[in-house]
Amino acid sequence: MLLAEERLVWGAIVQANTDLFTRGWHDLPAAVIYSPDTSVFDGSPDLLLDIARKLYRLKGTRQQDPELAAFSRMLASEMDREMRLEVPRRLSGSTAVYCTDIVVARRHLHGRALSESVFPLLIAPEHTATTMMLPSRFWPASSADR
Repeated sequence: MLLAEERLVWGAIVQANTDLFTRGWHDLPAAVIYSPDTSVFDGSPDLLLDIARKLYRLKGTRQQDPELAAFSRMLASEMDREMRLEVPRRLSGSTAVYCTDIVVARRHLHGRALSESVFPLLIAPEHTATTMMLPSRFWPASSADR
């Protein structure tokens, strides 16, 4: 369904299984963020990376705010899986940004290792919470191409 829908957005890594950063064969999980609002991030996908870094800094910290505390717990657990959890607007601004877990298919990565922090994702939020990384053969050649 995701391939048929062809709704392409930029995504950014919040955290990933560390084994994904070295060459390997096993598909492994990662937490990513994306926004269905392409008008904001298409021209500046690295803005998503800034939001992802803010989220990662929450990992395992004590937070008074319930929304921030939920992200802190989820990221610290690394076992809890979330699908399309909205990022608090105080971190994302006026645009809706979602955090979701994906399984990174090694066959979709250059060299079977995750080397990019920002990459294209396929979404179909009207039909499923599932998100998929676009195979790397369709990615821009480098970050400079964005």
